[in-house]
Order: sequence, then structure tokens, then C-alpha cells
Amino acid sequence: MKYQKTNFNGLIAAGFSPFHRDGSVNVKVIPALVDDLIKKGITGFYLMGSTGEGLLLKIADRIRITEAYIEAIDGRVPVIVNVSHSSYAISNDLTRHAVETGADGVSATLQSYYPITSLNQLIYGIEKIADSQDSIPFIYYHIPGKTGLNFKMHLLLDELGTRLPQLGGIKFTSPELNDFMLCSQLHGDRYQMLFGVDELFLPALAMGADTFIGSTYNFMPAVYQNIIQEYGRGNQQEANENYFKAIRVIDTFLQYDGLAAQKAIMKMIGYDFGDPKSPVLPLSSQNYDQLYAELEKLGFFHELKTTLKR
Repeated sequence: MKYQKTNFNGLIAAGFSPFHRDGSVNVKVIPALVDDLIKKGITGFYLMGSTGEGLLLKIADRIRITEAYIEAIDGRVPVIVNVSHSSYAISNDLTRHAVETGADGVSATLQSYYPITSLNQLIYGIEKIADSQDSIPFIYYHIPGKTGLNFKMHLLLDELGTRLPQLGGIKFTSPELNDFMLCSQLHGDRYQMLFGVDELFLPALAMGADTFIGSTYNFMPAVYQNIIQEYGRGNQQEANENYFKAIRVIDTFLQYDGLAAQKAIMKMIGYDFGDPKSPVLPLSSQNYDQLYAELEKLGFFHELKTTLKR
């Protein structure tokens, strides 16, 4: 067993996948964004998840995008690669590729077409993926809004105990903060809880979360950095004000399709990652212009030009 625990922390950006107009992969846009985000304090990247459209891509495209990100990151911050697939065998192949390419962690949901109705089934599936390597942490991706797998994560960790050394923690993308708290308090000495609901950032921070994975960290990391800083200084009002800025932006783009709107925002700020893959549809030109105007009214583009408070 070569596995050693890896500690992730801070703001981990969920990476977007870049495409040309014809749908082919466009890796040229990746290095500049990676450099920019690392300079702005991003402490890691999570690839091929919901934001990265991993489940909609050809395996070859997943591999190419993953390799481009890891090459651009060049060991400066940790990388977690989502290896979800309906086939355990393919998840295992993607896991081995992630390890060989230099990832610091792998992550996955389980398939949801055939019903998983018990913790035993869930644990079996986690073990089928996690046991394909023994050198980096496996992070179970809990996102019941997408998968329908509504199991309590603290009960999952109760059942697992220490029987799966590769399990490093849970990417907790659920609004059930009570379950998150139970996981953190009962199992935080063994497992990391990586919080994944951007719009609940401050409540999770107040409950002790110290590691966050999210898509909006790609385009407003300074706002979240300020929340962390002001909350840590005991400046609750200032933390609330920055949190309000974040959730106003999130509430605005969620009036459209969240993924399509965020890829549009990336284009607005100079990083054209192309259109999302079907079944997600890109914003119409009218909706693109409308979203831009709404964000401008909120001061979003002005906020991008400001520096972090010190």
C-alpha cells in the first residue's frame, strides 16, 4: 500500500472544458486561465465533473483535457480528476490514467440509471472504483440533486470506517448542512469534507468548512477570498456583504441554464471555452446580452478589476 493522505484546502476551481465551434477540444485556452487563477489564490482544480461536462465527453476528449490542465498546472497546486462513468471498467481506466498523468486525487459519482437502493450497494460501487489504485485519495462525489442518491453521508462513513484506505473524503455538493456537520464532527479526523455548493459558501464556512470546490471560483475568486478573510477576522458584516455579492451573481445566472450561463460569463471575461455539450443548450444571443447587462448592473465587471482587501 503506497497511499498517503493528501490534504486539500482553500478554493478549488471546478474546471470548464473548452471546445471549438465545431465541438472539438480547444486546449489552447487552458494555460492562461490556469496561470490567472493560481495568481489569484486558487489552491487546486477539480476536472471532468459537472462543470467540466465529463460525463458528456468521449473518453479521448476527457483524457486530452485532463492532460492539458495537469500540464498547465505543472504541480503548482493539487488536481482532482473526476472519473465517473456508467462502467466501472472505464472508471478504472480513467483512474489509472489520472494517476499516471500526475493527479493528486480522483473522484466519482456512481451510475444512476440502475437503482442503487442501499448503502451496501453504494459502498460496493465506491470500492469497485477506489480499489483500482492505491497511491492517491479517492473522493466520493455526493451530488444527490444529479444522481438521486440521497443517502446520508455520515452513515456512509460510519459503515466504511477505516476499511477503505484510499477514501480521502467526500465532495459534498448538497444543501443538507446538518449531514455535512455530522460528517465533519464525527469523521473529520479521518476524512476531508470538500464543500461543493457555492451559494451556501458562508454558512458552510461558519460550520468549519475549509475546502471548497466550485465553478464560480473561476470568475470571482476575490469575492470568496474576502469572505474567508473577513470572517476569519471576526468582521461578520463585511463577510456578509461579500457573500451577498456572490449570491446575487449566482441568483442572476441561475435564471438561465447554470452551465451555459457560466460558460457565457467566462467568454465575457476573456476566456472563450465554447458552447456546452448537448443536452445543455448555449445561451441565445439575446440571453447572452441580457445576462451581460444584468451582471454589469450588479457591478460584477467592476468587481473583477478590484484587488483583494488586505
